[in-house]
Amino acid sequence: MNDRKIIPFTQSGSFYFNQGLKKIDQQKKKDALKNFERAYNTDEDNLAYLSQYVYLLAENGRHAEAEYLLINKFIQHHYDAEFYFILSQLFVISNDPNKSFLFGVEYAKHFPEAGYHEELENMFDLAIEDEDEVEKEAERFVSHHIFQHLFMNARIDESLEYLSTLPPGLQEERTFRNLKAMAYLFLNKFDEAYELLQQLHMEDKTDMHALSHLTLLYYHTGQQEEFESNLKKLEVVEPLDDDSRFKVGLVLNFLKQYPRSYELLYPLYKGQQFVSFQLLHALSFASYHTDRIEEARMFWEKMQNFHKVSDAFSPWEKEKAAELITVTAETHLHEDDVHLRLLGLYKLHLIRPRETILGHPVWETIEAMDDYEKLYVTFLFQGVKLVRLGKMHNGLEILRSAGYGSDEDLLQWMDTFHLLYDKIKDFEDISSLVAATMYLYPQGRKITKKRMTEEFGITAYRLNKAIDIIRQI
Repeated sequence: MNDRKIIPFTQSGSFYFNQGLKKIDQQKKKDALKNFERAYNTDEDNLAYLSQYVYLLAENGRHAEAEYLLINKFIQHHYDAEFYFILSQLFVISNDPNKSFLFGVEYAKHFPEAGYHEELENMFDLAIEDEDEVEKEAERFVSHHIFQHLFMNARIDESLEYLSTLPPGLQEERTFRNLKAMAYLFLNKFDEAYELLQQLHMEDKTDMHALSHLTLLYYHTGQQEEFESNLKKLEVVEPLDDDSRFKVGLVLNFLKQYPRSYELLYPLYKGQQFVSFQLLHALSFASYHTDRIEEARMFWEKMQNFHKVSDAFSPWEKEKAAELITVTAETHLHEDDVHLRLLGLYKLHLIRPRETILGHPVWETIEAMDDYEKLYVTFLFQGVKLVRLGKMHNGLEILRSAGYGSDEDLLQWMDTFHLLYDKIKDFEDISSLVAATMYLYPQGRKITKKRMTEEFGITAYRLNKAIDIIRQI
């Protein structure tokens, strides 16, 4: 063992670590896990603590959590090759021999003196004849696995940076050029993505990854004719391998072509070779939208074993949100009263999950609105800073937080605000003006000044001053 593998223990960490080892000897794995977690929390860079902690996580059935934590630490440690051994052992515990072997090959390549090459041959009962080819395959697999980890956790910039660190020969392989194009696509770097994808498609028209990504690119850039042409190809093509089937199925799922997506993806689930967060998420949506409701819920539950996701993002909750968007548009956005239309936009902004509005037909209505409403849309959905509409919006948020969220109250504030802004542009005490509006326009309720000061957290002086300002307009 070389010097850098000798890991010093802090006193408290050492205590918990040794307690964990004792609990393992006593076959008390849950107690051991608690001790190893405490040891790890004292020094998260200690590889002895980390390795035992993730091993026990896996042994206690928390495989996905263990892998997620370990790969994150691997990245934080700048891809320290010692992690290959820990990952290899983790996948032994998780009963994933393919990953265990390939990560083990990477470790053996970096530390030939450790004798892990022979251990792998004994462990998997095989004789490695073409060592160079096995090492190349291990490098491909591990590189792809790390990229997917970064990409799937929305670390797209990091995933691109990681690709740039790979050996030039590996970067030029079709798989990794496709991954690079996919990352560009998700970063809205459409020119860079198109250059790569067009070249890949010209080289091989049967490349389903390139075709899938090109279809997405045409969709996002509004090239309708090219998009529809590619989509027709994706809908009828029969992928030649499971990897292509997976990619095409995911893309069709994103494009809401659920019946064909289900046809492609369900056999992968049955075969248990491609079971992942992505597959289960896509199958949950495809099942739900093809009237397989119980199956959709089953896939959603299984997906939680990989990453916990709120039910708000489930297909059934997103459908409810989409229906609410439709109703809000019908009741507010087609009215002649501009303030009612603004209120409709505000209410759309509150609907969760926020992504439900993307691609919803309501955007056709929004595009036909006046410039003032469109400005509010940029404020709500793009984060553009606006003084006038920003103050109006702040008042709406204050009202809602204080329990005054009815259309009548919100519209009364909008009416009052615009009258104020036309006369006085530099007012800042929005809370007091909102409270004064509720006091002056009680909508049949018994509202006292004391109640307003308490509910809006303002002084009587500020409230009276705001009342005087509103009465003067």
